[in-house]
Amino acid sequence: MESIISAKNLRKTFKDQRVLSDVTFNIKKGSVVGILGSNGAGKTTLLRTLVGFYNRDGGEAKIFNDSSPNLSAQTKHKIGFVAQESELLSWMKVKQIIKYTKSFYNVWDDALVSNLLKEWDIDSNKVIQKLSVGQQQKLSIILALAHKPEILILDEPVASLDPLSRRKFIKTLIDKNLDEETTILFSTHITSDLERVAAELLILKDGSVKFQGDVDELKETVAKLNIRASGSLPDDLMLPGQISMSKSGNVAQIVTEELKGIDINDLKQKLNADISIEKLSLEDIFVELHS
Repeated sequence: MESIISAKNLRKTFKDQRVLSDVTFNIKKGSVVGILGSNGAGKTTLLRTLVGFYNRDGGEAKIFNDSSPNLSAQTKHKIGFVAQESELLSWMKVKQIIKYTKSFYNVWDDALVSNLLKEWDIDSNKVIQKLSVGQQQKLSIILALAHKPEILILDEPVASLDPLSRRKFIKTLIDKNLDEETTILFSTHITSDLERVAAELLILKDGSVKFQGDVDELKETVAKLNIRASGSLPDDLMLPGQISMSKSGNVAQIVTEELKGIDINDLKQKLNADISIEKLSLEDIFVELHS
């Protein structure tokens, strides 16, 4: 299946600081992809460069084969974007900004807007600046969903929401993906939410792609080996893909990102040791990859 969003050797620099370094990835239609990275990893810069808010300094960024930042009006109408911080016209009432935003689109789902306003407890007569930060984020999400985009690009969409609201929002995303095959690309630092909705994962580290693939694939690749040998372990013990190691005498815990490349039975014989494989949570994997 053809890629609907792609980047190739994408680079972006602010003044003397390189934020994105040769970022390359492909996202297929109907995918739900979560971008995970620590603060400063380049998540927001990547998303804003993809939709054309920032000019790229090198490489390629494409949506529907249009190159960013020169996206056509047709392509822009197919994208729903929610920024990390509210970009709403705060002096407007909720119903006014809904009417204003609707005027830019040929397609608008009034029933969806009405249902979400009710479900997310947003008063349409209230002035936006009097809404809580979480309510403003919900409203931004509603405006992004209402024109039934083929692609949703969301920058930390649940950062200001309480746990119950996050679950409701995640259900909305899942339903939209299942019903309409909407392609969803979102950044987050909440790994538990990512695990609930994302089938694929893009990990950014220092402005580069550290991993792209299935969440389950990552969990099968990165793991901890608990080693207990009959005698002292060698000081120069180094396994393929080793990320971290703690060792004391005949006991060691080693985290590797190349579990599939290690012959456990062979290692047991070499070290004369018992070895157990401990699967890690996505949060633990994230911490290990960024340590």
